[in-house]
Amino acid sequence: MQFRSRLKKTDQDFIKEILDSSGFFYDYEIEIAIELLQENLAKGAEKSGYFFTIAEIDHIPVGYTCYGKTPGTIDSFDLYWIAVHQEYRGKGIGNRLMDLAVNDIAKRQGQNIWIETSSRELYKPTHLFYIKYGCEKIAELPDFYGPGDHKIIFRKKISST
Repeated sequence: MQFRSRLKKTDQDFIKEILDSSGFFYDYEIEIAIELLQENLAKGAEKSGYFFTIAEIDHIPVGYTCYGKTPGTIDSFDLYWIAVHQEYRGKGIGNRLMDLAVNDIAKRQGQNIWIETSSRELYKPTHLFYIKYGCEKIAELPDFYGPGDHKIIFRKKISST
């Protein structure tokens, strides 16, 4: 397993495949993920504000994170995406990707990582992943994504020790 933070143009198809494989995301959500990747490729991580970590097995991307500083805040970051290809879930890749994101955000003086996700039943394993990782459920906004599909907000507090 290898990890890298610099995107390649070829990552677009792999990221689409990773998101498609999960069965979690609507087509319009996948389009947003690709837009963030394209923004990073066009401007670089610092100027775009979108930081990526790609997990690879034999030079093939199998998972990734995308995060960035929350505009208008001192020390908050948003975790926009974390996804692992369905064939590789349950192998610790998600935990390692979170570790790398937390470490990078801490280096950038981040203290809070905000994570938004759906309340749909499909996302229950995702909720458990965040809780096991030490994230705290902060809020639930009713019917945010649609009728009966609430937005759940988690926070990962980064200790300054």
